[in-house]
Amino acid sequence: MGIRVAVAVHSGYGHTRRQAEAILEGARSVSETRADLLSLTDLTPQIFATIDEADALIMGSPTYMSGSSSGFRAFVEATSSIWADNLRWRNKIAGGFTNSGCMSGDKLNTLVEMALFAAQHGMIWVGMATFGGWNSSKGSCEDVNRLGSWLGAMAQSNIDAGPDQAPPATDLRTASLLGRRIAEVTHAFVKGRSALETAATSGSHLTAASAGAS
Repeated sequence: MGIRVAVAVHSGYGHTRRQAEAILEGARSVSETRADLLSLTDLTPQIFATIDEADALIMGSPTYMSGSSSGFRAFVEATSSIWADNLRWRNKIAGGFTNSGCMSGDKLNTLVEMALFAAQHGMIWVGMATFGGWNSSKGSCEDVNRLGSWLGAMAQSNIDAGPDQAPPATDLRTASLLGRRIAEVTHAFVKGRSALETAATSGSHLTAASAGAS
């Protein structure tokens, strides 16, 4: 049973887009997964149509001045009619990622924004499931999840490095792991929902047959 994942990202200078591409690679590494990369620079009707059809939505934004970018916020606010349409994105699997120049940069606040946005739409949030790295004398900046984030994937890009150099490979590996995890969780969720629907249909048929026999 195949699934579809939408990776929707706003990227100011290209660094967060590199993170998105790693997310995409991780999702596509899971069999029977279609993953689409959506740029939020221009909010076209096709973006919302693709998300409508997706089983999972993974959102990305740089962290600017303690929160998500204005481009990402424009996307969030543009979904109000979708929210009002009986929570049309209800029960999609959701996740998020962000990048900033500083090691911390208050990136957690951006991920909290995304998680709350997902909750308002009735989506189901999935975070990292990877131990934090670089937290002992034997650790290094090459460790996966070196920034120690679990709500979503974080990356750090030196402000004097272009997107051809940053984020570093370790942060891209971390992003790829999140993409793979969300794809795996989405497969399990979709298969479980399908099994429940099949069981409910079978139960209805049995009930109808018993009623007819009596």
